[in-house]
Amino acid sequence: MKIRYAALLLAGLSVSACSDPYRNVYEGIKANNDAQRSPQERAMSPAPSYDTYKKERDAESGK
Repeated sequence: MKIRYAALLLAGLSVSACSDPYRNVYEGIKANNDAQRSPQERAMSPAPSYDTYKKERDAESGK
C-alpha cells in the first residue's frame, strides 16, 4: 500500500515538474486582471496568450 502511494506521489511530482512556472504565473495574473474587467472590456481587447507574450518579449530582448 505504501509503495502505491509513493508511486502516485512520484508520478504527480514528475507531471508538475514539466509545467512551465512562468506560464502559470502569467495565466494567473491574466485571470486576475480579466476578473476585474467587464465582459464587454474583455471582448473588445482580449489579453494576449502566453505564447504571444513570450514571442514579443523575446523579440524585444533580442533572443
